[in-house]
Amino acid sequence: MSQPTQAAPPAQQEKHAHHTSCGCSEHGGCGDVPKLARLRYFHGQPLSAHDLRREQAYHRDHARLHNRLLHGWGLVCGLEVEVAPRRDPLECEGDPTSAEVIVHPGAALDCRGDEIVVRHPRPVYVDSLLTEADLKRLTGRPGTVYLTLCFHEVPIDPSRPMLVGRCVPAPACEHARVLETYRVCATLERPDTGPDCEPCCGACSDTCLELAAIRDFDPTKPLTQEQIDLGGRRQLALRELTEIVGINWVHGATYTREDANALLDDGLELWFSRGVDVATLRPGVLDLTGIESGSGRSAGSYNIEGEFVDLPPEPYVDRVRYRRRTDETLQYGDRVLIIVRGDFILDECCRALDADHLGGAVPQACDSKYTPVGEQPVRRCPPRPSGDGVEGGEFVSWIYVEEREKR
Repeated sequence: MSQPTQAAPPAQQEKHAHHTSCGCSEHGGCGDVPKLARLRYFHGQPLSAHDLRREQAYHRDHARLHNRLLHGWGLVCGLEVEVAPRRDPLECEGDPTSAEVIVHPGAALDCRGDEIVVRHPRPVYVDSLLTEADLKRLTGRPGTVYLTLCFHEVPIDPSRPMLVGRCVPAPACEHARVLETYRVCATLERPDTGPDCEPCCGACSDTCLELAAIRDFDPTKPLTQEQIDLGGRRQLALRELTEIVGINWVHGATYTREDANALLDDGLELWFSRGVDVATLRPGVLDLTGIESGSGRSAGSYNIEGEFVDLPPEPYVDRVRYRRRTDETLQYGDRVLIIVRGDFILDECCRALDADHLGGAVPQACDSKYTPVGEQPVRRCPPRPSGDGVEGGEFVSWIYVEEREKR
């Protein structure tokens, strides 16, 4: 998974379409599972090309079923996308388009279970993959172009049949093999990235996998690596657990008394990797506790009453704000303990938020007007979202209020 940056959480808002199904019950059981019947050989059995094709289909359907149900679907490895170095126009004739990117080797499984392998670096001219209407629309009005990877079959090795069937005329040519390969496509509409909460249920809505989102694409201007966004790619998984990818405070940092109080009054914000059910954001899933310290009264603790604000009416939200609703104020030297109970916050797949704040590494995800003071906490490891790959857990964080004598 890509590491979140300060700009990543807002972009996560379009990462996943919201699905309301939590299991197979709405579909009447498992769907899209082929009927598996294999040949039973016996002496003297007549075999036709149709029988041999069905034999191949049996093994292919088994492999697809295995891939889809045991491994899920998404990008397995590699397939990074980067902007190709610009060529000198004097070195060759024609217009060396600036919209060339390189898709590096790698592998993927699509939602039908087909295996897609890119064996060599693949140059891609984005302009040539778009329609004239799309290019006209993007010229002067840059937009997002989605680069996708699709399983593709190509008939090869043509040959003349030596015998013909009884009921069909003799074809002039037949292809002896089918090459399993891929296509790289470009579209202005984002392909469906799931998540299929249970991969055996429902129809496969889009067999193409997102490789990259090219932001602010203008056919008349050169591409830069900063325009290539890999944050929306679906990694291989039966399902992705929802994580906390950003917060609007610095974990473990010290704030002035004024800023700490203003931060609680404005609201603590959290970004999720995909939408969580608004109905599960109930009192008790997020707690603020003030711990008295400093030069005065110490060792006492008290609950800081708060509430979620500006929740949208739709079922899912990928960003929340929790604001203090009392007139209590933090005092010099206090500590504020922030606990989010992920076991009780569910996403669109009815999976609990993977909330464990390992190493305190969830980054501050936006520019804040409240700046910590004094020495900042040491971060020897790179930022990362919450979670340990298991549903539920508690997100625990804290901030300090500066002591009076240090001002």
